[in-house]
Amino acid sequence: MDNREFIEKARKKIKEGLSVDDLIRKLIAFSDSLEKGENTIFEQLNDLYFLYYPEAADKLKERDNFIAALKESCDRKSTSDKLAIPIESMGLDLDDEEIQLLSLSVNELSNLSDLRKVVNDRLNDIIKKIYPNLNAVLGSEIAARIIYLAGSSYLLMLMPSSKIQVLGAEKAMFAARKKKATPKYGVIYNHELMLSVSDKLKGKMAKVIAAYTSLAIKTDVLSKEDKSSIIMEKMLKDINRVKNGT
Repeated sequence: MDNREFIEKARKKIKEGLSVDDLIRKLIAFSDSLEKGENTIFEQLNDLYFLYYPEAADKLKERDNFIAALKESCDRKSTSDKLAIPIESMGLDLDDEEIQLLSLSVNELSNLSDLRKVVNDRLNDIIKKIYPNLNAVLGSEIAARIIYLAGSSYLLMLMPSSKIQVLGAEKAMFAARKKKATPKYGVIYNHELMLSVSDKLKGKMAKVIAAYTSLAIKTDVLSKEDKSSIIMEKMLKDINRVKNGT
């Protein structure tokens, strides 16, 4: 075998080893990086705006509200009109060039936010198309995250539901060793159904969700059939039992 043939076979083997799960994991990592960047820039930018117009900055502590209020213009007149607050401020008066710098920075922050939304929308589309059963059980956002945490859909499929239940709780598990208490849930905690029950039922609810997550990913990987309506019907019955204490 000459070098060219060897290289071609190696390239083919590498290509065959890649899957949509690799794309999901990269997109999750990219989205996380974008969000981290957004948070860092927002914190610094909010501090800078507080120097200029503290009365407005104090009302714009949420990132999305900050962007919406200042995207078109950062000057006090425009902001005071939008927020219905006095234009007089105890803040430092800035030159036009500095206000322009603020506006440019807010627009860049907005672009980062828009880019993260595009990435997340694409992730949602992939999950809905490739993993319809997992999507039905967890929702696209948690489904993508749990594949990321597991390493791949195949590795997730091999996991017992008890392990799936605590995926994403690694830090809590490490801290719990000292207290000799095992965490009851990981990323599943963010499931909308978890928010609908009291704290004393969250452990049981997480157990049900994890069990059907296991069933859903096995169905997606092995049969590749959309049986989400059947799975969800059974899951909701078990969830009602948990809620009713039966």
